[in-house]
This record gives sequence, structure tokens and C-alpha cells, in this order.
Amino acid sequence: MQPTTRMKSSTNWMTLRFYLRRFGPVAAIYVLVTLGTDAFFMADTADYVRSIVARIEGRYDSFWEFGHLFWRPLGWLSFQALKGLLAGFGMTTRVGVIWTLLALNWIAGLICVLALRALFASLRERAWVNDLVTVAFIFAQGFLNNVQIGSSYIPGLACLMVGMYLLLRRPDSNSRFTLTSALAGVMFGCAICFWFLYLWAIPAALLSPLLLWGFKQTRLRQVAVAPLTCTLFVGVAYLLVLGLLGIHTVAGVREWIASASHGNDTKGLTRMVFGLARSFINMGNDGMLFKRFLIGDVYNPVSLWTLLQLSLWKLALFYLCLLTLVVTLLRSLGGRRTLALLAFGSLPIVCFAILFDGGAVERYLPLYPFVFVALAYGLCSDRLWKPANYVMLAFIVAATATNLIAMSKWALSRQQDAVVARTAELEPRLKPQSKVFTVTWLDELVNFNRSFPFHPINVRSNLLVNSLVTPGTTQVEHWREEFAKQTLTIWRNGGDVWVSKQVLWERPPSTLNWVEGDDKRISWKDFPAFFSRLELTTPTGNEDGFLLVPPSPPNQQILEEAQAKTKKLITRTG
Repeated sequence: MQPTTRMKSSTNWMTLRFYLRRFGPVAAIYVLVTLGTDAFFMADTADYVRSIVARIEGRYDSFWEFGHLFWRPLGWLSFQALKGLLAGFGMTTRVGVIWTLLALNWIAGLICVLALRALFASLRERAWVNDLVTVAFIFAQGFLNNVQIGSSYIPGLACLMVGMYLLLRRPDSNSRFTLTSALAGVMFGCAICFWFLYLWAIPAALLSPLLLWGFKQTRLRQVAVAPLTCTLFVGVAYLLVLGLLGIHTVAGVREWIASASHGNDTKGLTRMVFGLARSFINMGNDGMLFKRFLIGDVYNPVSLWTLLQLSLWKLALFYLCLLTLVVTLLRSLGGRRTLALLAFGSLPIVCFAILFDGGAVERYLPLYPFVFVALAYGLCSDRLWKPANYVMLAFIVAATATNLIAMSKWALSRQQDAVVARTAELEPRLKPQSKVFTVTWLDELVNFNRSFPFHPINVRSNLLVNSLVTPGTTQVEHWREEFAKQTLTIWRNGGDVWVSKQVLWERPPSTLNWVEGDDKRISWKDFPAFFSRLELTTPTGNEDGFLLVPPSPPNQQILEEAQAKTKKLITRTG
């Protein structure tokens, strides 16, 4: 072997060792953690799968969505590329599409982890802190859950973080500098096209070189090139889709945009306060108990003492950690610059969350890069106050342990077993066209049916679950009419309709995710008032089982009358 060849081989080996030392540990932890955990909530995965399968079968319903422009097309293209391989494993089209979306998300999650670790290295923080904060990022509930589902939040986050890395890395030449900035703009555009709400994080990401390192001519060029590229990319993408959809009017565009909200009109400061904390640390169903306390639930009241016995400490620890981080950043010039980035990147997202669905965990994913960059700088600060260090480390440990336990496959398996027992007698009686209705969309059976598609019951049976109401959406205003319409259609198609026995209960069970007064357009008493008029037969299971709604003449007459009404049928409360 020639000396030059040996030198190149040695250099390549040293380079490989360097990257393995830098990225190997966090990548290995990511792989191990995702092998040992699973998502407890699959969000809209089932809806994306249904749309992609419809497109494969020649139907185009809801394929192009304003809020997630690229996700369904990417899933469809990826499945087309992999369908031969997936078919070799005996997968149906639906199962193959699910696996495709999960794989895309997992790869995007790995890119997030590597991009964050690379971003820390470009900011020249301490290596052990970089690794620690990257691990904390992996275990954050919003990331760990959503990286194992089939939605577009994590691919968008990956694009945002790669774009920030490209802007904040140190280029070697002006030509490379311009190219890198343009590429960063494309990545930011992709983030918006995967999930439009990443728009709120893009301004801070674009200005991150100025906010962190100050004003300089070359950095001003970055701020000019990247946003122009981003705007052009997003504009062309949306104009092409509008052309495909045949939308040429302002009214048509507005209708298309409005459809992306799916009728969700929840808002409020309280939801944001709890939703932001839950994005980082699992709080179980304690958020429901907090709402019962604050609203004054008349069916299931909650005392302050009960709250103190629950996970209030998690909420307090999160905001104490946030406060100590802000105080730490204020103690140095570099910290104040980092705090400016954190504030500029987070405030638009938080303000939007107050106005729209602030309780959703994924709502705060766009601010993750700014939070974890600030956390890494805070832990590295020479002006760090020791008690603040302990608070931040305590929260990292608490969030890591809590989220790992809550999302472990063992814990989720136990939860699934409880739901399976509830449907044991019902499953053999279900026909292919049958549908089961629970009271609320937050019922565990609805989540089981949507979030665990590979469970044997969801694979082998005809278990199709829907809910009567989805609190916080406009759907609650006409739930009777909607139930009547669906039931009559199912009967015509030869199926059966089953409803939870809870529809006849005078009060909701304390274990059900129901907060009386949370949505003033609906009250629990509306359910027994409506269903007590119907004939309900063939009970299954225990008190938490189901009742058959037979297609008897009296039932058909009541439901036809309900369907025919054009005015809202809601009994308003409060």
C-alpha cells in the first residue's frame, strides 16, 4: 500500500471515529428508546392512512390538505416505491401504508436528533451538556410520542432543525455561504409544507444568526437569501396545489384553509399552560382533573387537596425550570442573546396556542429547537447559579423517567388489555358494516382503535369505533343529527349500531374523560334525554359494555325526524 493511500485511509478512519464519538451515543439511545416505547396517541394517523389508501384506489378525497400539504403525497410516493417489498411480507395495502408512514416518521426523528447534536456542536457548547440535552430532547413527551406515529409533525421539525443548523454552521467561502443559506430556506419551506404552523417558528429561525452572534454584513446576507428562498418555495408549492384542486377564487382558498381546522374551536390560557407543560412531561389524565377543579364540574368535583396529591409537582417543576433558565440567561451577554432567540421563537407559538387548541401536545413542537438550545447554553453558562443547575437537571431526570414509564411498551400493553376486556363479548357480534359509538372522542376505546392499529383485535375484527361528540369542536352542535344520519346509513348497508351503556347513565363516570362545563354547548344530561327515547337491546359486557340500537320502526322514525331537522338540536347549558 502506497504511503498516500495509507494516509487517506488513516484520515478516513479518524473522521469516522470523530463522527461516531459525536453522534453515535445519541443515535444509539434514540434507537433503544424507540424500541422500548410506543406512542400512546396516534393523533390523525388513521385519517392520513385512509386518505392515502383512497388515493391508491383511485379516489382523491382530502388528499391535498392545507395544513399538511406534503405529508399525504410523500406517504403515497413512498408506499408506491416500497409496495413490492411490503407485499413480500404479506401486508395489506392499509397495513403497508401505516408502516410506511411510521418509517418516514422514525427516520425524520433520527434526523432531528442528529441535527440538534450538530447544532449544539456548531454553537460550541460543552460536549457532555450537548449529549445530555439531546437525550432530554429524545425523552420529551411531544417528541417521543409523535416520532412513533404517522403524522407530519416530526418531518416538519426535522426540516426546521436542519435549516437552523445550515444557517448557524460556519461556512468556508462566500459561494458556499449563499448556497447554504438558500438550502436552509428550502428546508424552512418544507417544514411549513409538512405542517403550516411551523410558520410561527420560521422568523426566529431565519434571524437566529443575528440574534445569537450579532449583526454583520455576511449574516445580513443570510437573512436576505434564506427567507426569499423559503417564500418562493412555499408560494410555488401552494400555487401548484391550488391549480390541481381547481381553486381559483379567494372564497375557495378560504374554504380550503378553514377545512384544515376540522371544526376545532378550543382556546384559552389555561389549556395553553397545561398543554405546554404536557408537551415536555407526561401528566397522565391529571389535566382533566385540573379542568374539573377550575371549571367546577358538578358531576365529578375535584378539591384542591386532590390536586396537590397528584402531579401538580410536575407542572410546578416545569415552570420553575423555565423560570430558572430565564434568570440564568439574563446573567450574561451570550445568555441574553439566547434568551432573545427563545422569546422570539416561542412567543408567537404560545400566543397562537392560546387562541387555538392549546391543549394539544404537538402544538409546541415548533418551539423545541429554541428551548433546547437555550437549555444547553444555560447549563454551560459560567454565570450559572448552582440551585438553578439543580432545578434544570431535576426536571430533565423527572421528565425522562416519567415519560419512559408512561410510554413503555409494558405500560401500554396493560392499558390495551383493559380495553380488550371491555369489548370481549361485543367483538364476535360485529358485522362488517357495523359501528360502535362511545360518548366522547376521548374515550379510551376510540384511542385504542385509532392508536394501536396492529393489535390483533383491530386487525382481525370489524371493530369500527366513533364517538357521539368531540368536545371543543363545532360538531357538538349537531351531534344528534349526525348520529341519526350515520345510523340510518349503516342500517341500509346491512350493519348494526352499538352504543356505550354510558349513554343512559345519569352522571358520567369519574374515569371517563368528560368535564361537565368544559364545552358549554353540550351537557351530559343530553345523552340520556335522547337515548332513553330509543329502543336499546342485547346488552354486552359489564356496566361499561354496549347496547344494540335495532332498526325497529320506532327507532327509524325518531332518527329520521332527528336527521330532518335543520336547526341546531343542542340543549345549551350555563
